[in-house]
Amino acid sequence: MKKLTKVLLVCGILFTGFIQLVAAEKKQETFTVGMECNYAPFNWQTNTETESAVAIGSAGYCDGYDVMISQKIADDLDRELVIKKLSWDGLQPALESGEIDAIIAGMTANDERENGIDFTTPYYESEMVMIVRKDSAEEKASSIQDFSGKTVIGQKNTTYDEIIDQIKGVDHATPKATYPEMLLALQNKEVDGITAEMPVAEGVLETNDDLAITTFAKGKGFNVDTSVSIGLKDGTRGTKFFNDVQASLDKISAADRSEMMKLSTKLQPKEGVPTNFFGKVGWIFENNWSLFLYGIQITLLLSIVGTLCGLIIGLILGGVRAVEVDDKDSTLVKGLKRIAHGFVSLYVWIFRGTPMMVQAIFLYSIFRPILHWNALTAGIVIISINTGAYMAEIIRSGIQAVDRGQSEGARSIGMNNTQTMFNIILPQAIKNSFPSIGNQLIVNIKDSSMLNVIGLIELYFQSSSVAGSVMLFTETFFITSIIYLLLTSVATLILNFVEKRLNHVPQNIESEEA
Repeated sequence: MKKLTKVLLVCGILFTGFIQLVAAEKKQETFTVGMECNYAPFNWQTNTETESAVAIGSAGYCDGYDVMISQKIADDLDRELVIKKLSWDGLQPALESGEIDAIIAGMTANDERENGIDFTTPYYESEMVMIVRKDSAEEKASSIQDFSGKTVIGQKNTTYDEIIDQIKGVDHATPKATYPEMLLALQNKEVDGITAEMPVAEGVLETNDDLAITTFAKGKGFNVDTSVSIGLKDGTRGTKFFNDVQASLDKISAADRSEMMKLSTKLQPKEGVPTNFFGKVGWIFENNWSLFLYGIQITLLLSIVGTLCGLIIGLILGGVRAVEVDDKDSTLVKGLKRIAHGFVSLYVWIFRGTPMMVQAIFLYSIFRPILHWNALTAGIVIISINTGAYMAEIIRSGIQAVDRGQSEGARSIGMNNTQTMFNIILPQAIKNSFPSIGNQLIVNIKDSSMLNVIGLIELYFQSSSVAGSVMLFTETFFITSIIYLLLTSVATLILNFVEKRLNHVPQNIESEEA
């Protein structure tokens, strides 16, 4: 029997080691590429599966020129392609932390980026143009200097924003994060032009017939490198991985690259777009409802789990903070209580006094190399500890609202402090605080949108991707606003129902009291 046990133990250890080895090998065989899935025709998110589209978990597919290039390289490397959807500002941090192997997202290799990223040779070269309103004076411009005195905007943290200052006397507008946002500003006459690459501009015109493209005469355009390259982790130049990626890229001919861009432009969502506002709204929802649904699921998961976990944290911290330092306590107990009060006060001060977006960026980037957590896990943890700080104050106030006679009565029947707190005080504190607790759920449904900064695909991030795919900002976020309103309204109705049930006094009790 002992021998059999030893054999089984050894087999178990070997099996565990084998599983770990297989998992490690599987991880090594992937080629994880980061992109926005929000920059058509280079990359966009869709619910349509095509020959070139790659699934991004349960959030639909990512398609476009960058995906095609990524697939070619992955096939040549004999690796499985994994697309990681991230915000533009989150691409470089993800590369540095090892979350992704490469950035293939229409990124230009400028001097600033080369300080933290090793770039391959370009995989596409384009022409820099200006998107303007149709039939405007700007449409007839032949030189960038014709935009002197005009308001021009570019995408945030890109070369296309920096080059605007080449126009003398230009009114350089504050950059925006996405093209749909800039297009809205152009259509609302807040700006007169948007810098863009030709493929992007052509994609914009497919769904916005009120706009036009302005090209410039030779020697009168922007002095800018319009090529885009693959970004690999800093310090990898000269390594086998870098050389293999570069060699795979070199195998893709210029003709193949041109053909892939034509196919990407053809695949970009644009067919059957109505001309009126509500027609466009209906078209967007009809073609992207599954993407919105996925965003709703993640938003509800974050808000509900985050609120419940935050409530647990709040119950613990609020209870600790409500415990008073008694003169009858020993010196040790007094010291421990003061330390506990100080910790809770510090926790509440930090997490109530800083935005959740900042907390998300800091905690995710600091702990990801250690914990190797994904964006969803990190998002739940972040929203929970943020909510916990608010819940601690809510519960503390609820405890203080309970009449002191309740505690005295509990002690008179032999209950200790712990029994009194959990059986008498906390139930009443939760009941008294329920409206504030419910309000925190409503807040979390809306504020979960801040977690898009760590690449969490919730409703807001999903909506941004849809807007980037169809290049219709107002119509897309009209749908999003209706969804948020419905979610918060339903949550409010449920909370009001629960609150009425909690406050309901049985009729027989009322008659007895009378």
